[in-house]
Amino acid sequence: MSNAVVINLREVGEVDARAFLTGPLGRVRLPRLEPGQREELVADDHEHTLFTVAGGGRAVSGATTVELRPGVAVTLPLGSSVTAEAGEEGLELFIASLATPGAAGERS
Repeated sequence: MSNAVVINLREVGEVDARAFLTGPLGRVRLPRLEPGQREELVADDHEHTLFTVAGGGRAVSGATTVELRPGVAVTLPLGSSVTAEAGEEGLELFIASLATPGAAGERS
């Protein structure tokens, strides 16, 4: 018998993976940003990785700008932040948040 769980992120939008897994993977999300819409991520107690699924836009962190298009990923280590902004066609991201040992707010 398998303990596998299948979740359609396009239907639910986000999942707390800690309910199913014992590793560092926490929340996973599949947000869809409309043209010009922004989402800011701050890596204060979790590290984050953004994978561009569809559309395009840009990610800005300090003086660095990265063009987002399918196949492009951005990783945020602790202490960093990024703002993702959707381009003309909108932007769909897969965002995975990972717990880091000893980070403030880490769930026991």
